Amino acid sequence: HVNQTYPGLLGNIPVMLTAVPGDTTNMKNSFQHLDEAFTGFETRYGPYRWDRVGFCLVPFGSGAMEPATNISYPRTAANGTLTYEASLMAHEFAHHWWGDLATCRTQEDMWLNEGWATYSQYVFSEWYYGRAAYLNSVRSNHEDMVHNVHLTENGYRAVSGVPHQYTYSDHVYVKGADVAHTLRGYMGDSLFWLGLQYHLNQSQFTDVSSADFRDNLVTASGLTNLNDFFNDWVFNGGWPHFSIDSFSVVPNSPNYDITLYMKQKLDGAPNYYTNVPLDITFRDAGWNTAVRQVMVSGQNTTATVSIPFNPDYAAVDFDEKISDAIADEWRVISAPGTFNMNLARCTLNVVNITDSVLFRVEHNFAPPDSIVNNTNNYRISDYRYWNIDGLFPSTFYATGRFYYDGRNGSGYTGNLDNGLTVPNGDSIILLYRRNAGDNWQEYPHYTKTIIGAQATSKYGYVVADSLQPGQYAFANGVSTVLNGMNETRMEDYRLAVFPNPAGDEITLSWENLVYADARISIYDLHGKLLKQNGCQANQTTVDVSGLPAGMYFAEVWTGETMLKQKFIKK
Repeated sequence: HVNQTYPGLLGNIPVMLTAVPGDTTNMKNSFQHLDEAFTGFETRYGPYRWDRVGFCLVPFGSGAMEPATNISYPRTAANGTLTYEASLMAHEFAHHWWGDLATCRTQEDMWLNEGWATYSQYVFSEWYYGRAAYLNSVRSNHEDMVHNVHLTENGYRAVSGVPHQYTYSDHVYVKGADVAHTLRGYMGDSLFWLGLQYHLNQSQFTDVSSADFRDNLVTASGLTNLNDFFNDWVFNGGWPHFSIDSFSVVPNSPNYDITLYMKQKLDGAPNYYTNVPLDITFRDAGWNTAVRQVMVSGQNTTATVSIPFNPDYAAVDFDEKISDAIADEWRVISAPGTFNMNLARCTLNVVNITDSVLFRVEHNFAPPDSIVNNTNNYRISDYRYWNIDGLFPSTFYATGRFYYDGRNGSGYTGNLDNGLTVPNGDSIILLYRRNAGDNWQEYPHYTKTIIGAQATSKYGYVVADSLQPGQYAFANGVSTVLNGMNETRMEDYRLAVFPNPAGDEITLSWENLVYADARISIYDLHGKLLKQNGCQANQTTVDVSGLPAGMYFAEVWTGETMLKQKFIKK
């Protein structure tokens, strides 16, 4: 036993960590931030209501279990590192509030236990490592959810009312955490934490439904739009998508009145969302910044706000408080170089820069606006497009790489451009428009590389030269830009992982791919990064002996492309 004491809000609480003697040193190293989790959760959720804390290492590698005061914890996860401190230690400890103190009334509301325990992983990361760590977790898991969860779990599901076979699914755990993050964006921090503490105090040692949770939050906060939140985000599936079509400026000394024309689209959701609080960030060329919140409802919203300068730029939800159908990234760039924006599925190569640039790219999981007067008979994507914006000085010169992918099957991250790659990707072209007031046209300066056999390949990329602010989308059509000089072919490549199932090591191998400075990453099924290291060859061995038994993703990123493959650890 490793015996400790924590000074809780209700008095001193004994902490007992239990293991066989040979594991206690590793266990103490893996649990060195348990006190910080304790402080963070008591601050955010209210007092710890139990008479002790207990973790007991067990010879079981496929998860953990959260009985109050005696958590069963996999021995292999207490390996002396901090790899699992958020995804297992903090997650299981958080169940002392979410699931043990107040539990779901029926399994259909399991998100009240598991979604909030998963969100507590982010809360712990924010408490100890800072806001950036919190947002990194939110961003990574959100991109996986909006891209994949409806494919892997057969539809756009609500987090409340899940069928029995999806009780312990990503819709419950990870999308549940995504919904929790969005609830925080709706309520604002002070009312959010106040509402959670009120709910847990009112519901202690009993069972609750999602409706009970909603009613407690409304009572505590006075926010009536939470009824709309639960109708839209909890009781229905899918995602909303928000964008600014345009804005107009009228001087109103000493300020400027900005009228916003906003549009809402849907990704798998049955109805337009109502009373969504969206922060709009304005900037001018001098980087002066103002943030104003508007309420958005229905397909189209017009709103007017006042700011103290004439803006050059306006962005929706720049700080990512709302998990809509967008994965975005931004950088402040001051020197040439290559910037891999993996979540937004764009690689930026800055060739010339003389002043700092605010560069932001959105990967939108929503159909682009249709083509007006489509005389070329282009068939534009019905699923996604990119929006690039920011503050670009005239001397900024960069290229942008965008991958098209219509592949299916094991190891592929496809399903993005299936409708455009029948039977192959030969007719993929890149369209562009400056803003919603312009019509789509083929981008005048780009090259295309087809990866694999030309007759069957559904995978490749385009490189847009002289990258401009605006919207980019793939389409199927006859190009007036591409020809034999700017359309090439590369060999196909796939990632092999063996042995699979794996023991203590796996070997990663790939061919026909530039491998200089490759990055090897291992993720669990929830997107948690577990291992990462560099590689200077197209075959490498990775030690996975410290991973519990289960399924994982191995990923190779070269700067040219990303390969991914699942493997099982025995």
